[in-house]
Amino acid sequence: MTSPEADTPPDSHWVVASAALVSDTTRRRGSRCQLLRALLLLTLLTALAPLAWGHASLVRTAPAAGSILEHAPAAVVLVFSEPVSVTRVGLLDPKGQPLSVTAQAAGDTVRVVIAPSAVRGTYLLSWRIVSADGHPVGGTLDYAIGSPGAREAAVPAEHWRSAAIWLTRWLTWLGLFAAVGAGLFRTMAPRQHVDRARTIVVVTALLLLADLGLQGLDLLDAPVIGIFTVRSWQLALGSSYALTLAGMALALVAAWLAMRMRGGPLQRVAAGAALLLVAVAASLSGHAGTAPPQWLARPLVTLHVALALAWFGCLIPLIRHLRADLAGAASANTALARFSGWIAPAVGVLVLSGVGLAFLQLSEPRDLWHTAYGRVLLAKLALLAGLLCLAAINRWHNTQPALAGDAAAKRRLVRVTRGEVLLAILLLAVVSLWRLTPPPRSLAAQESVRVHVQPRTFELSGQHLRARVVQEEEGLWRIDLHDANRRPLAAQQVQLAVSSPEHGVEPLWVQAREQAPGQWLARLPALPVSAPQLQLRVLIDDFTQETLRDAPDPAMTEGAAHTHRHIDGGLLDPGHRSKP
Repeated sequence: MTSPEADTPPDSHWVVASAALVSDTTRRRGSRCQLLRALLLLTLLTALAPLAWGHASLVRTAPAAGSILEHAPAAVVLVFSEPVSVTRVGLLDPKGQPLSVTAQAAGDTVRVVIAPSAVRGTYLLSWRIVSADGHPVGGTLDYAIGSPGAREAAVPAEHWRSAAIWLTRWLTWLGLFAAVGAGLFRTMAPRQHVDRARTIVVVTALLLLADLGLQGLDLLDAPVIGIFTVRSWQLALGSSYALTLAGMALALVAAWLAMRMRGGPLQRVAAGAALLLVAVAASLSGHAGTAPPQWLARPLVTLHVALALAWFGCLIPLIRHLRADLAGAASANTALARFSGWIAPAVGVLVLSGVGLAFLQLSEPRDLWHTAYGRVLLAKLALLAGLLCLAAINRWHNTQPALAGDAAAKRRLVRVTRGEVLLAILLLAVVSLWRLTPPPRSLAAQESVRVHVQPRTFELSGQHLRARVVQEEEGLWRIDLHDANRRPLAAQQVQLAVSSPEHGVEPLWVQAREQAPGQWLARLPALPVSAPQLQLRVLIDDFTQETLRDAPDPAMTEGAAHTHRHIDGGLLDPGHRSKP
């Protein structure tokens, strides 16, 4: 008696195998077609999204900055480059006393109604608005009544708030990558159990809430106690970043569903929805998503984030699956084959979309080392290069032997993929710094400002230079630059700013003029406050820039009021801090 296998013609096995191969190929082509349709639809949706320019800039004012008027104006009008909303406006009279003002925003115009004042001298109107990219921008406008007395300036941030914003952004992205990646990987390995799925979702949801609270504090420029105020949350909910966080919250729900399901079309829909929701949400706010032209920037951001999520998010589940395979608990071949089938072209498109985004943000090549944004980009590129090297090792040396059942190759695959995970975590930490660094194309030119303070001398030290700043007479400041050996230091550019956070006066920057090697002069208008803070930005050469900052003791006088604080020029220059 013969078995059924013995009666089966030998060629029939090849027929069955060929049919299965054709069926599998057809399914893959169908999946690719569905992916292309989804990306096309996503591109159309993002291209039709409302246009917005990154970082609103002040276009004109009435009265003009530095105007000398016969009578006090009933209102001041500020016109910006895009629609804005107001978070704070304040006015100081020549005696340093705050005056009552009422601000109303209509599109790109802010009208500030001013209470009558008969005091003659310089008035300072400090404003803080929210631009279309969801970041605050601040500045100061000066005008004088009867006799002479700033302009748009970058807003300094409290260091704790900047650190908190960076940390929560980084941790939020880690949570989103973990949740969305786990849900996506389950479409390739439906039987894999996701450990701590609920913990990942809950912790990430709490981080989203913390992000929203910090956004409100940043918009209001308030201390930490401000998080308990209604105004802070109202501003946060009214910003474009709230839409981003809402999209991410919906993505968490979809990822949770994908992690709970065991295969099937609904699981694939949930995983795909989570991926696309995060990617689209990332394009709704921030520097990259609001860069002109919008029809190109938004789709590029969406595509870049989606592919990064698909790559980085699947790495940890892949490691767990391979370890289970080595332990004999499951076979990782199917999931590994599916992952390796699409990851190479996905990484290629990821790199191309990143190049496109960098082209939109950088004005010229030297922006890479000359700006904080560019230095962050260089750090990202270095980490990405390491990731690509490890991915290439896995692709061409470990994957095929692992699919053939080589246990040693699977162990090598696990080790190298762990390296990819570590570099991906560091890369997300680096790119989270972009929340604090405006791109070169949106850096507003700092315009001139003049201040009046009690005569003081500032002694500042940096990594590459020493500076002595002296007020020689009202409105005139002398700046002496020296190297570590006390020799005059030649610089390409020097900018000086004075501010008074205590009185709500934003930094007022002025371009200094070189008198001789190492000697510069700067003129500032009268500032009706005491104990101002001083900032000095020095461009030493095309590759080196330092920003020094200090605030002297107001009780000290000329010749005795020397302060010394060592502040190295670093990645985040205070003068380049944007809100944006």
